[in-house]
Amino acid sequence: MIRTGTMDDCRAVYLLICELEDCELNYADFERIYGEMLHRGDFYAVLIAQKGDEVLGEATLRFEDQLHHCEKIAEIMELSVTAKHRSCGIGSALFEEACKLAKNRGCTRIEVSSNRVRERAHRFYERLGMVNSHFKFCKPL
Repeated sequence: MIRTGTMDDCRAVYLLICELEDCELNYADFERIYGEMLHRGDFYAVLIAQKGDEVLGEATLRFEDQLHHCEKIAEIMELSVTAKHRSCGIGSALFEEACKLAKNRGCTRIEVSSNRVRERAHRFYERLGMVNSHFKFCKPL
């Protein structure tokens, strides 16, 4: 089942993101940001893949009008599935639900950035019809 995330999902989403990033993030900061995202539902959405009481995966999205597209665009900020549930269709189901939600919110495209070392994720997105058309540059401040 895919559903909208709530504050009750914060700890499970935190664990998924820590697993995705292979690090332990500051939970207090994470909880604050997650709560702000839920509060700003016009700009953000959290999708939860759940079976029974277990959270198997999550996707977080941002929706914004972009000048360089002159359209409303959805961006998948994170999409993560627990290691033991990967390759079971959960990520694809989250992606498809994200696309439906984006379209319903008036978005004309969906984008995602993926760390260059995540080659498995790149193949996943390509199988779903996404095209690698951009470079993303980052600089710590």
